[in-house]
This record gives sequence, C-alpha cells and structure tokens, in this order.
Amino acid sequence: MAIASPRTAPFASHRPCPVCGDAGARTLHARAHRRVLRCACGVVFVDPLPSASEIAAHESEAFREGLVEETREMFAAYGRDYQADDPVVQGFQRHLATLGRLTSGRRLLDVGVGTGLLLHLARTAGWDVTGVDIAAEAAERARAEFDVPVVVGDFVGAPLPGGYDAITMADVLEHSRDPRAFLVRARELLAPGGVLYVAVPNHRSLVFRTADVVGKLPGTAAYVDRLYVPNHYTYFTPRTLADFVHGLGFEVAALERENPYLGRYRLSLPVRVGLATLLATSTLLGLESRLALFARVTASSRGAGRR
Repeated sequence: MAIASPRTAPFASHRPCPVCGDAGARTLHARAHRRVLRCACGVVFVDPLPSASEIAAHESEAFREGLVEETREMFAAYGRDYQADDPVVQGFQRHLATLGRLTSGRRLLDVGVGTGLLLHLARTAGWDVTGVDIAAEAAERARAEFDVPVVVGDFVGAPLPGGYDAITMADVLEHSRDPRAFLVRARELLAPGGVLYVAVPNHRSLVFRTADVVGKLPGTAAYVDRLYVPNHYTYFTPRTLADFVHGLGFEVAALERENPYLGRYRLSLPVRVGLATLLATSTLLGLESRLALFARVTASSRGAGRR
C-alpha cells in the first residue's frame, strides 16, 4: 500500500476553512510554527491563526518600524510628500474613478487606512471620507499626514454609523481573522446599491505558482516565507473571491488583475530583475499577482451569508 506524502495527506486541522467551513484542508507548506493549507474550495489559509490581540499588536508593530524594510519604505513614500506619478497613487486614483462610476453617492469608508493616502485621494476627488483601523498608530499617522478622520477599532465591532456609498479595503481582507465577518459587516454598513472595493493578493498568479513549486525543494523555506508573509491569513483566487462575495449578498461589477509596483520594495538587483521578469510574464499569461474587485450590495442580501 502506498503511503501518502506528509505534504499532501489530509489531516484534521484545528482551524476550518474561513470561507466554506470545511475541516479537511491539505497542507501546501509546512513550517515549525504554522502550516499553509489549501481547502478543496480553492481558498488557501494559515493554521494556527493568531489571537485577536496578537494580530492587533502585529498590525501596530508596522508603525513602530517592527516589520520588513519595504514596509518602512512604503510609509515614507506614501505620506504627504507622495509623488503624483507613482504607480500606486495612480492605481488608487483609477480604482476611485471606478467606484465613482458605480455609485452616485459620495460617502466613503476606508478600512485599514495605512498612511491615509487613499482617504486623501478620495477626498480630493470629491468623496466625504472616514477611515477605520485597528491600530491607533495608523489613525495617528493618517491624521498627521493628511488630516483625515479615522475611527480606531476592529472594523467588525467599531462604532460606525453606516449608510456608506462605498467601502474600500485595499490590502486588508487577507489580514483579517474572519474575512466572512468583515464582508458581512461591510454589507450591513453600505447604503442600498452601495459598492465594495476589495484588493487582495491573487493566489492564482504566476508568482504564487512559482513559489509553491520552488517551495517543495530543500532550502527554499525563506523564499516561501517571504511571499506568505506573517500577517496574511487568507489567500483568494479570482473565482474564490467572486464566489465568496456573491454568497454574502454582493453582485460583482468588476474584477481586475494587476501587478504590484516593485519600486515600493527594497530588493537586491538579482531579485528585482527576477521578479520583474516574472511579473512581466504573468501579465502576458493573465496571471497577475493582485486582484481588485468591485461589488454592489444586492436588493435581496438581507440575511445572506449566514453559516
């Protein structure tokens, strides 16, 4: 009788899939401190999941220069002295323009504010803006850089009035302990016909596919860990993300694929050239590394997504 490989054998995870609830996920990458699991539904997630207090502390750590170097570079690049021709800035402006075409209202809530740049650009484009962030340091930074209002607290339970015409989550949903609760809360806070914008890493990308193949080779753990970063807990593909939001009472209006801007990262020349080549190839193949989804609240969404 053949014996299954430890990397592919099913096991009883202490944590079910955060999207479909199935407990039979298989190991994609095993580490001493955690496992990266792939569910039969296509969602990839980590186990075990840090506690809520650990996640909050980790998010605050970035603002105390406790994370990787490129995070500090990002905060420096996207403060009040940002460059208008920066691809990240232009990407935000393009996505805000899409939101503007999808809704006539102008009340916008940004979840996970970073430096406050998205809120600033939205306000400049005519939106009435508010932010919410679990990290007090993020709120302080956004107020200092752009003088934008930010509520401090976990989005799921923060005191927010609702009635928003747009809710934005740029590189936020993958940080959540419970992405289902995040999207249910967004649906509750959106006005009828309101639009949700979610940007997340695309697990069905050439970069992740390469990492998943290379990661099975000896001595490649550091490369895989650099991609599956410590504060990302759930990974989506275009199909799993679209199906997820649809099941929670949203109608997908647009789903775009894009690649990150490498200029925001501090990388050695060989790594930068290799990644640039990989990203250029991914564009040709339609396997870009990032997803940007726009979805409207449906009229019949009340009570949707209960499990």
